[in-house]
Amino acid sequence: MDTEQFFQLVPIRHFEWKTEQETQNVIILRPRYTSRLGKQFLLPFFKDPFFKIKLDKLGSIVWKNCDGEHTVDEIYNILLQEFKDEEDLEKRLLIFLRQLAREKFITLMQRVSEDDSAQRE
Repeated sequence: MDTEQFFQLVPIRHFEWKTEQETQNVIILRPRYTSRLGKQFLLPFFKDPFFKIKLDKLGSIVWKNCDGEHTVDEIYNILLQEFKDEEDLEKRLLIFLRQLAREKFITLMQRVSEDDSAQRE
C-alpha cells in the first residue's frame, strides 16, 4: 500500500485509555490477559489487570484521534498545526500507526462512501 492510500485509512483504537492529569498525555490500558483461563487463573496474582503504556504528546494526539472518525490524513494535519517545526513528522506518524496496528492497538479501516455502497446494491 502506498502512502497516499494509507493516508485515506481510518484508525480505530481497541483499548481503554485515560489522560494523565499533569501532562494531559494518554495512558493506554492494555489488558494483561484476554483469554478466559488467563483471567481466571493468572490475573489474581497481579494487582493491576492492565499494562499501562504512557504516550508522549505526539502519540497522545494521534491516539485521541484514532476514533473511527478521522483519517490518517486528518490526523497528520492536526499534528502539523501542533508541531510546526518537527522534522520527519509524516514518517513518525506512519511508523507509529503501523506499530499500533501490528500490535493490535488499532485497526486501520478503509472508509466506504455512500456512492460505493449504492453501487453494490
